Amino acid sequence: MFRYLPYLLAGLLLGIMLFFGLKQKQEEVLQALPSSEQSMPNLTFRTTDGKVFRLSDLRGKVVLVNFWATWCPPCKEELPLFEREYRRCRDRGFEVLAVNMDSSETSLERFLRENSYSFWMVRTSEEAEKELKLMGFPTSYLLDRDGKVYRVKLGVYRDLSKDLKELLGC
Repeated sequence: MFRYLPYLLAGLLLGIMLFFGLKQKQEEVLQALPSSEQSMPNLTFRTTDGKVFRLSDLRGKVVLVNFWATWCPPCKEELPLFEREYRRCRDRGFEVLAVNMDSSETSLERFLRENSYSFWMVRTSEEAEKELKLMGFPTSYLLDRDGKVYRVKLGVYRDLSKDLKELLGC
C-alpha cells in the first residue's frame, strides 16, 4: 500500500492544481464578458457580398451576434437552431449576425456553398477581434432593442427560444 502512496499524493496534488487553475480561468472569462445592461461596441462588419455596415444600423431590433468558425463542431451545431429561431421571430424584429472568424475566406465560401442560411453571414473586422477578446467559439451576444447586452453565451446557445420569448414574445 505504501508503495503507491507517492503516486496517489502526486495525483491528488495534480487534481487540486487543475481544479484551481480552471476555476481561475473561468473567473477571467467571466470578468472579460460585458455585464448586463452594457452596450456592445459599435463594430463594423462586412457581408459576404462586400457590403459594410455597423452594428448600430440594427438598433431597434433584437440582435444575436454569434462568433463562429467553420472548423468548430459546436458552432455548426447551433447554426440550424439560429435558422429556426430566425424564421420564427424575424417578423417581430429579430436579426442574426453570424460572424465568421475563419482566417481564410475560402473556408467560409466552401461552407456557404454546402449550407444555406437566411440570416446574415458576415466577416469580422480586426476592430471586433481586439475589442471583444473572445475566449472561444461559439460565443453569442444577444442584444435588446436598445443595443444593450441581454445575454452572453459561451458554447451552444440552446436557450435562445426562451430568451426570444422574453424579449419579443415569440
